[in-house]
Amino acid sequence: MVIIGTKLTVVDNSGGKLAKCIVIKSKQKNATIGNLILVTLKIFFNKKKLEKRIIYLGLIIGVKYWIYRKDGLNIKFFFNSVLIFNKQFKFLGSRIYGILLKEVKMKNVKSKLHRTYFHKVIMFNSFL
Repeated sequence: MVIIGTKLTVVDNSGGKLAKCIVIKSKQKNATIGNLILVTLKIFFNKKKLEKRIIYLGLIIGVKYWIYRKDGLNIKFFFNSVLIFNKQFKFLGSRIYGILLKEVKMKNVKSKLHRTYFHKVIMFNSFL
């Protein structure tokens, strides 16, 4: 689970390496896989595309917490991971390193707003 102040690893090729959660966009106190958060970058390499004091949107795709599915499968990641988007919901990378769980797809396909924005990321990268 991700709370305010959690450090997350960026798992795309946008140039960011480490991000910090500053706001959770849901009404809950903590965020899980598939939720949107606002992040700021702490460590990054691509200075043409990214800046230090800019707030970005982050889509959580992995947490260091057990995920229990109804079919009996339990999943846990070694680190908290996030994808970076800008304020207009444009994906800043072109590749995702690792897997994208079906929970991310199911949470974001339900809302019509997210379906249009995350279509490129969700539809072509779902594996498990």
